[in-house]
Amino acid sequence: MFKNPSDDSQSKLNLQTMLEQDLINSVFYSDPFLKAGFISKLVQDTKLEVLYLDLDLLYSGYVVSGILPTEKNVTLFQPTSETLYQMIKEILVKASLSQTIIVVDSLNGLFNILNQKKNLGKTVMSIMMLLASIAKMTKSYLVVASMVRYKKEEGWILSPTGKRLVETKNSKKILLEYGKEGIVLSMPSDSCKLVIPSNLIPLV
Repeated sequence: MFKNPSDDSQSKLNLQTMLEQDLINSVFYSDPFLKAGFISKLVQDTKLEVLYLDLDLLYSGYVVSGILPTEKNVTLFQPTSETLYQMIKEILVKASLSQTIIVVDSLNGLFNILNQKKNLGKTVMSIMMLLASIAKMTKSYLVVASMVRYKKEEGWILSPTGKRLVETKNSKKILLEYGKEGIVLSMPSDSCKLVIPSNLIPLV
């Protein structure tokens, strides 16, 4: 199913309604601008508190430069390798108190910041499962962004690290691509496609 961006339904597109509460909402992209456009629209659409773990500092950069406004419902966390676990703890505490949207931006950045740790893959997966468990308790949403490329033999590969993305059954995939009218959102699980028109993307 493809919805034309000129339809009235597209002008009322609210990205929060696309998210699943009981699944990890995995957002895949090949260009960081696609992810930034999607996240900025999501933040604009929701009234929930957004707990934003900004591991690649792209969104933070847009806010600091004034390209994106400072939203009152967004709490930005900009971790280093020394402060990461403390910030995750803060996110877990806040998310346990009320319904929120937790954004992990990005999985690539999480691997990079933990690259000196042993059992790196298990550590990253443990963090994701912990965040997913807290989100499920309060009917919150967990959004995990990943810059990827697809290899037929190996599946989804994190770019540029080359690490294979471990897929779980409890995830909803949202693939972001460029389209003539804006950002095309593909959801392989139900063969659905939507378009965020350029005029609705805060970065454009």
